[in-house]
Amino acid sequence: MARNEASRKLPRRRAVPLLWASGGLAALALVLGVNGTLSSWSTAVIHNDTNTLASAGAVALAEYAGTDASATATPCADTQTVTDGTNTATCSTINKYGGTTTPLTAGGSQSVTVTLKNTGTSAGALTLTAAAPTTTGGSSPTPDLAGKATVAVVCGSTTAQAAITPIAFATATATTPVSISGSLAAGATISCTFTVALDANAPVTYANQTVSQALTWTLAA
Repeated sequence: MARNEASRKLPRRRAVPLLWASGGLAALALVLGVNGTLSSWSTAVIHNDTNTLASAGAVALAEYAGTDASATATPCADTQTVTDGTNTATCSTINKYGGTTTPLTAGGSQSVTVTLKNTGTSAGALTLTAAAPTTTGGSSPTPDLAGKATVAVVCGSTTAQAAITPIAFATATATTPVSISGSLAAGATISCTFTVALDANAPVTYANQTVSQALTWTLAA
C-alpha cells in the first residue's frame, strides 16, 4: 500500500522542476519584452532629410561703347562684377556728349551710341537721370552754354528724350527719370544714341565754354 502511494507521488516531484523551468523562461521573455518596449518610450527621433535654401534673382547692368554687347565685347562697366554688394559701377571712358576733341560750333551736332545689357537673371525697368550740369570757361559775364545746347536720346527706334537743354534735362529727371525700357529681360540689350547740338543762331557769347553733366542708368526689378 505504501509502495503504491510512493509511485503515485513520484510524477508530481518530477513535474515541479519542469514548472520552475517553464516559469523562468516566461519571466525572461517578459523582461525582454518590457525592456524592448521601454527603449522606444525613452527615445524619439525625427530625421529632416530635405533642407534647402535659394537666392533670389537679380538684375545687373553693363554698358558698352557702340552697339556690340556680345560675349567677346568688353563692357565699360558691369555691375555684375562689383564685389562689395552695392551693385553700382562707374563708367568714365564713354563720353556720351562727344567730349571736347571736336567742339561744337553754331549749327553743329555730334552723336554717341552706347548699349546697355541686363547681365543679371531677372528682368528690370531701365531708366536714365541727369545731374545738374556745370559750365566752365567763356568770358564773364556770359550766358550759360548748358542753357543753350541741347541733348536728345533715342533708344532703339524710340525717342526716349526729345531735344532739351542740359539744365532742363537735370530738372526734368530729378522728378521723373527717362524711361528707356519698361522691361529689359535678362540677357537683353538696348542701344541708345545721344545727340548734342548747338543752335545755328547761337551768338559768339556762348563760345569757348565746356559743359559737364553726369548721367545715371538704373535697372530696377
